[in-house]
Amino acid sequence: MNRIKRRERLLVGILVVVIMAAVLALIRSQPWGRLDLRPIKPDTPDWIVCVRLNDDAYGDLMVITPDGQTLMLTEDDHDDRSPDWAPDGKKIVFASNRRDGVFQLWTIDPDGKGLAQLTLGGGAKLAPVYDRDGQQILHVAQGLVTEIDPKGVHALQLIPSASQMIQVREQYGQVAFRYAKRPDPNLIAAVQRIDEGEQVVLQDLTLAQQQFTLPVVIAGEQVDIDWAPQGKSLVVGGAGLIVPSPEGEQRVGGLIRFDFGENTREVQPRPLWLSPDNTAAAIEVVWSPDGSRVAFVLCERGKDGALTRVGLATVPETGGAPTIIVEGEVYHPHWAPDGQRLVFAMGKPGNRQIYTVRIDGTELTPRTQSGDHITPRWSPAK
Repeated sequence: MNRIKRRERLLVGILVVVIMAAVLALIRSQPWGRLDLRPIKPDTPDWIVCVRLNDDAYGDLMVITPDGQTLMLTEDDHDDRSPDWAPDGKKIVFASNRRDGVFQLWTIDPDGKGLAQLTLGGGAKLAPVYDRDGQQILHVAQGLVTEIDPKGVHALQLIPSASQMIQVREQYGQVAFRYAKRPDPNLIAAVQRIDEGEQVVLQDLTLAQQQFTLPVVIAGEQVDIDWAPQGKSLVVGGAGLIVPSPEGEQRVGGLIRFDFGENTREVQPRPLWLSPDNTAAAIEVVWSPDGSRVAFVLCERGKDGALTRVGLATVPETGGAPTIIVEGEVYHPHWAPDGQRLVFAMGKPGNRQIYTVRIDGTELTPRTQSGDHITPRWSPAK
């Protein structure tokens, strides 16, 4: 009899362990159930994350450490894109189709551990960017600008707001945003795709429920944006930017700075550099961490509107002629936290390598030797 009872207790114990393991696995599989059990994460000053494309143009995440070593964070048949560092350099968020072929947001530690899914549900989630305080992650979900907290618990649609949705659909026939950034919790700028090209829209969340249309800052053939590290100054770079002229409207290439007052309706545009005949353009703009200059990819624009990348350039935040730092087919520049160096990809598609350079053009250093690499991002950790 005692032997039978011991066997029953053993079976019950095993059953309890199995059930607990299953429940824990279920919890861990949900974004709200992730537990970060490692007290010490890698220290990442001067680390660079980028995407390495395979022969099928699918991306894997890779980091480059200060001593020149490379570490593959992901290396599989899935497509991983658009990495961005958390402000403390302890996490990387990215978009991936690694579950059911649908792009969702995922996070991973800089040493390749702690891979976890952040978002669920149908529809692609793309272009994730951490807010400056790390409390929210902006991204584009099914064409809408959305925020989600780093644990994946609360998501909120920001652009368009509920009151603006009908008007946006009626006016543009679709809701299609490329990416968004914001300098503070209530102010967001986003790049919207439209039939005529792209435009920059500004959403003041304190007014969003009262406005039925999205205020347009500027439109063009192609536009890119970045906020100054302090204050409410937005730089817009692009090709075919539509600006007022005595004859009505004129299309120009270049960079325009918009300084907003306490009331976002109060805006002062200031050209930093313009190509009046629209034969040159500034794309992939990024403001330096100290706010002193703006870096961008300088392009020549053909008569057919095609852009040819000719180099990495900067202009002072007060404006002036571009200073070309590196000549070549440059992609996706990004600043080091010290504001004295830039990282970028350069080369023909299929053979783009990661380089770093000082802002005076010295110390141009290849950080990869083979493969095809895009979207490098320098860790913000200092």
